[in-house]
Amino acid sequence: MVDQLLISDEVIPPDASQLVTEDDTPVDNFASEKQQRLLVGSLYSALSGQPFLAAANVGIYHTTSQPAIVPDVFVSFDVQVPDNWWEKQHRCYLVWNFGNPLKL
Repeated sequence: MVDQLLISDEVIPPDASQLVTEDDTPVDNFASEKQQRLLVGSLYSALSGQPFLAAANVGIYHTTSQPAIVPDVFVSFDVQVPDNWWEKQHRCYLVWNFGNPLKL
C-alpha cells in the first residue's frame, strides 16, 4: 500500500524528495552489466509500438516507508518515462507516479 495523505477528497502523493534515488553502488561485474544492457535493448527492439518501460538496476518504490527494491532488470507495460526524467521524482520507479505496479 502506498503511503498517501488524504485531505478532503484529494489524495496527495508521497514526497519523493527524501528518497535515496542513487547510491553509486556498482553493478556486480562486467558480464552482468552487459547481459542487462542486452536484455533491455532487446526488449526495446522487439516491443516497439506499445508503451512500456524496461530498465536495469533501477530502484522501485512501492511506499516511502520501505527501501527500494533494485532488480537486475524489470519491464512495466502501459507506462513511459516522463520527459523530465532527470528530476528527482522521476529518477526511479515510484509506483504512485507511474500508477502501474510491477510484476517481477
